[in-house]
Amino acid sequence: MDGRAGIGMRAKTTVKLNCSLCDRAKLVVEKAGYTSLEEFIEHAMERDLARLESSDSKEELMRKLKGLGYLK
Repeated sequence: MDGRAGIGMRAKTTVKLNCSLCDRAKLVVEKAGYTSLEEFIEHAMERDLARLESSDSKEELMRKLKGLGYLK
């Protein structure tokens, strides 16, 4: 199986994360009221994607990605 859901379900995929990052996220999940690590990660990604997608320019997007640590 490739990690994707069947017909009529939201498609899913598998992502590999750094173990220490995943451990940190697991500590926050219950405190923040999430029902699962998956729910927390999806929410964090949705929030960051929405912010980045609303960027006015390529330069602003690059600055934001650098600020988030995705680019050097």
